[in-house]
Amino acid sequence: MQVRQKDMMNEEKYIIERVGKENPFRVPEGYFDSLASEVMARVDASEAPAPRKARQVWLRPLLYAAASVCALFISVAAYQSFSSQPSATPVAQQVEAATHQGEDSFDEAADYLMVDNQDIYACLSSDY
Repeated sequence: MQVRQKDMMNEEKYIIERVGKENPFRVPEGYFDSLASEVMARVDASEAPAPRKARQVWLRPLLYAAASVCALFISVAAYQSFSSQPSATPVAQQVEAATHQGEDSFDEAADYLMVDNQDIYACLSSDY
């Protein structure tokens, strides 16, 4: 610890020898006499509120309202497009629905599903 203090003292001595103890910075004459009044004058001038333009008063709420209405329309459109899509029903449900409608509907469903008589016999003869 003492070695460090000695190094600092040596550096301080070097700086004093090199530069000297005189302060190179000077303040102009009478600077602090009028400083307080100048600062207060600048503060008073900067505190005055800037005049607001008339359109700024009503423009921002109008933009917020327009953005809200657009968001509402987009959400309603998205909800309707997703809810109106038909859901795909499995083939077994389609065949069952066709059998409940009658014999003609069953033949139409069999033709639609490309089921021939052998497939129907195999299905009926197998155990569930």
